[in-house]
Amino acid sequence: MNYKSKLLALSGIALFALSCGSKENKNDKTELADLKAKEKEIQAKIAALELKSPSTDSARKIPVVITEMNPESFSNYIDVQGKVDLDEVVTAIPEVPGIINSILVKQGQHVTKGQVVATLRSETVDRGIDQLDQQIAFAKTLYDKQKRLWDQEIGTEIQLLSAKNNYEALLKQKQTTLSNKNSFTVVSPIDGIVDAVNASVGQSYASPVNPPIIRIINTGKLRVKADIPENYAPWVKTGSIARLLFADIKDSLNTRVTYAEKVINPMSRTFAVYIPLPSHQKYQPNMAVQVKIATYNNAHAFVLPVSLIQKTDNGEFVYVADNDNRARLIPVRLGNIYNNKVEIISGIAPGQKVISGGYEELNEGDFLEIGN
Repeated sequence: MNYKSKLLALSGIALFALSCGSKENKNDKTELADLKAKEKEIQAKIAALELKSPSTDSARKIPVVITEMNPESFSNYIDVQGKVDLDEVVTAIPEVPGIINSILVKQGQHVTKGQVVATLRSETVDRGIDQLDQQIAFAKTLYDKQKRLWDQEIGTEIQLLSAKNNYEALLKQKQTTLSNKNSFTVVSPIDGIVDAVNASVGQSYASPVNPPIIRIINTGKLRVKADIPENYAPWVKTGSIARLLFADIKDSLNTRVTYAEKVINPMSRTFAVYIPLPSHQKYQPNMAVQVKIATYNNAHAFVLPVSLIQKTDNGEFVYVADNDNRARLIPVRLGNIYNNKVEIISGIAPGQKVISGGYEELNEGDFLEIGN
């Protein structure tokens, strides 16, 4: 009922009430004049209200914002805490046990692969080499003399070959002894930095208690290590998509898991995953990092905010704008939900216009005023 209809009804009620109540106090002419005056007043109010109010016969238009649907990547992640770990940490040890004779490096020093960092006592080997040098010199003298005699056609070929063989055998023995002497040195197996020197001259590498330690790390090879609860083992694997968030340095990195352990730790009921880091000074060992690993990925998904989903007893729906710019409810089937976003499994087509703003006041069939 519009304003005019309401006020005319009120006018009729008022006229009736006045006519009934005034019979005892006024004559007919006076009563009629009063009623006509009130009628004019009511009609004036009706005209003023009609000018202020739009006609209810015009179509209602609801201002809305639309989102045109196109496939995009959707992933579901688990979040765990990890830390920056060293990919190469080694302890330099000799090939044979022995007593430390000298330490040639200091903590914090850069070393290269194969560089000698300490030496062991090798007096026995040194004495053996000295004895071999004497034997080699004597064997060479005999061989040279036997060769000169042979050149003069004196002596037998067997004597010459025997002297030559003895001389060459001693040379090879010396080479073997020199190689063994290298076993009495401690070398770095990698390029890196000397992280710790918990060793001193006189310590024995054969000691089972507090053995000498010269630790070398490669800060150019860092990785992130994170422990994953065992219930995620079916989904978190080598090659899984990962995202690293470094809150302290406000940095992030999209990468993949390079290795996921195959054995569950019986104490923590977790398994470790490892993710390499690029060489950069901003990454430091033991730095905390939030690790997000994808347990599900759809590269061609329709994705909407969870708040747009209309839930009814008949299922889930979303509002869309049809070709006539009217609101329509269409049923959808939902998939995974992550970070307040939901994957639409079915019900949405490419290019469909989903109403993403102003849907709170909508009824199906409403005309739409589409904004930016």
